[in-house]
Amino acid sequence: MLTNVDITLFNAVVDKETRQEKYYSTLIRGVSYYESEAISANDGIWTDKSVYRFRIPTIGAEIEGNKTYIPEKKFNAWNAPMYFTLQKGDLILIAEASEPDPFTRADIESVAKWQSCRVITVTEYADNTIRGSDAIKHLRIGGA
Repeated sequence: MLTNVDITLFNAVVDKETRQEKYYSTLIRGVSYYESEAISANDGIWTDKSVYRFRIPTIGAEIEGNKTYIPEKKFNAWNAPMYFTLQKGDLILIAEASEPDPFTRADIESVAKWQSCRVITVTEYADNTIRGSDAIKHLRIGGA
């Protein structure tokens, strides 16, 4: 099913002092969302899981604080609050997380439980903003 949703993207950042992951949130409104079930077999063992696809259009999506997307390597070097990125291992909630940053994974799981939604882990992403007309440019996220 394809719908438009509001998501909270949590970028993982390793705290240099505590060496623990902290997550910084970005609320994004107007995201295309598709969920399906996938079945796979490996060494005779069948597994099924939910597969998620998100597309953040460059035109039409409303990003909290007018944050700007930057590639993962630049984000890890700059770690400035006016940017967000996509990287494997980031977390997504199909809900609005209104707690102040930074979050721990336990905080995110608590918000998900309270809002009755799943914590989705980013497993793949693509920057599709380089080619094509402005109407089709987007950031694509795959998750499980």
